[in-house]
Amino acid sequence: MTSKKQEWKVLKSKIKNKFDKFSSSDIEELHGHMERLTDKVQEVYQYDRTKAEKECQSFNNSLKQ
Repeated sequence: MTSKKQEWKVLKSKIKNKFDKFSSSDIEELHGHMERLTDKVQEVYQYDRTKAEKECQSFNNSLKQ
């Protein structure tokens, strides 16, 4: 398995832990394109854009720690 695939596998797990309403297919729809995460959070959780962006920013910050 390539490093990129390993990273995506780990990231998928972290996404599922943070956004537990996401189905496996919701996560697979991202295809590693994290810029789509805000749209997916907004869609699945029915958040307004600002709240979805804040949730994604919080998630991204947790990845840096």
